Amino acid sequence: MRILMIAQSNYNYDARIIRLATALKDNNSSVDVICLRYEGQSNFDVVNGINVHRIMKNFSQESITSYVLGSIIFMIKALFKSISLETKLNYNFVHVHNMPDYLVFAALWHKLKRVPVILDIHDLTVELFKEKWSEKKFNKFKSILKFAEKISCNFADHVLTVTNECVEKLAERGIPKDKITLIMNSADETQFNYSDERFSRNGKSGFKFVYHGTIAPRFGLHYFINAMPKILETIPDAEFHLYGSYRNEYSDELKETIKKLGIEKSVFFNHHIPYSQVDEMIKQYDMGVVTYEQTEYMNLAMPTKAGEYALTGLPFIISDMISVRSVFSESSVCYVTPDNSSEITEKVAGLRKDGKKRQEMAQSSFNDMLKISWNVMKTRYLDLILKLTSNK
Repeated sequence: MRILMIAQSNYNYDARIIRLATALKDNNSSVDVICLRYEGQSNFDVVNGINVHRIMKNFSQESITSYVLGSIIFMIKALFKSISLETKLNYNFVHVHNMPDYLVFAALWHKLKRVPVILDIHDLTVELFKEKWSEKKFNKFKSILKFAEKISCNFADHVLTVTNECVEKLAERGIPKDKITLIMNSADETQFNYSDERFSRNGKSGFKFVYHGTIAPRFGLHYFINAMPKILETIPDAEFHLYGSYRNEYSDELKETIKKLGIEKSVFFNHHIPYSQVDEMIKQYDMGVVTYEQTEYMNLAMPTKAGEYALTGLPFIISDMISVRSVFSESSVCYVTPDNSSEITEKVAGLRKDGKKRQEMAQSSFNDMLKISWNVMKTRYLDLILKLTSNK
């Protein structure tokens, strides 16, 4: 089969898109991806057998104006690029990743040709924008966001999403449940390898915490940074390493906070790294940090990084969220209240002293992840594709 994917993101750094595209390729399909381009990347590349078409330079998505304008331009360019590719390659189906939801209309030509179109909802736009905007601004656009979500889901032949909580929200807003398939953001067990070496190096190279991924307020990095002075009192050799893109206002706020707290020698900023290098990066650390905001939107999310930490044997602290409790037991992770720095300090200090408990926790979280492994999700996805294309 020939498959086209469209995503307003960068293929090399988007774990979900990489996993899905690779699953298709390994199932003897040819996959083309239309996406954004980062500085230094070529317009076209073949990445591990996937044809990657980078049609537009990455743009600022911080303000409403820049986001909407940039996404509309990308959608139009993606539409024309998809038509151009279709004249040479007859695709069996098109898989469009949100955000935005209306990017699915880049598959208009294929829809007219009765080619099945999937809309993959990584993030629920209504809840996400409620979190990002002030209440007044959100209320002004709420009806538009809901309308865009509805017509986008109606346009698609099928909808994917990432947690049971997201399935329920979409169903509440009128999307038929039989049109929605749950494909969780499970980490790929073939890409991440369990290692217990970190438990035998205690005291030899300090105690290192890590976070990798999007740098934005909803991911609660400020909570852990604010707790660092207290953590350093009990763990003097503690270090916190962050991997991501720092070209935004929130990153500047974090750096200013670090300076005010006087912990510049204990917190380190690193640029984001390609998905293929994440496994080796995680192995350098002793504990992961997932102190997400406990908001309506974040309670719908299942952090991909949590699964990656679990599969590599990295114990981690994580905000107590509904979606996370549906996967990880109390013995598998260290649940924390993110805005309680005393609680965070007490729990990480206790785990620092108890290497055996950290090791048991890592093994338990690894076992939890296997229950929702990528192999399970991949099989579900491929079965769906077979069903959709056989009905064409």
